[in-house]
Amino acid sequence: MENDNVIVKILQRRGRLKKKSEERTFDSVSIADMAFLLLIFFIVTGSFVLRQGIFFSLPSKTAGSVMLDERQIMEIYPREEGFLHNDTLLSREEFGRLLREREKTVRDSVLMIHMGKRIRYERLVDALSVARESGVRRVSLKNADKGGAL
Repeated sequence: MENDNVIVKILQRRGRLKKKSEERTFDSVSIADMAFLLLIFFIVTGSFVLRQGIFFSLPSKTAGSVMLDERQIMEIYPREEGFLHNDTLLSREEFGRLLREREKTVRDSVLMIHMGKRIRYERLVDALSVARESGVRRVSLKNADKGGAL
């Protein structure tokens, strides 16, 4: 009989312990609010990111011809190892220096880049990068295989 009382007390104690345990829940509303606010933040600030690269403004079909003096035009021929200008092979640094000096002396100058079939595309991008770094605003591309001297 005493054993029965002990068992009853143990069962009663277990029942009380189970009743005291709280249900644990996870409130995801605040996380959803935070995610929504972050999404709005990135959408709004993402429009202010500047795109890097080389941008061209192509002439319109209705635009007329532009007359230039011969001294306004600087012709360059990209090569695998530098840039050819007036039969002189220039390194990237020398080419950039020449463009910066020319921009100071010649107003509204135009850089004419002659590209041949055997010249890699990277050389054109390099020439355009040097022109942009040097402040050249007007660039003309010419296919050296069609009417250009090479």
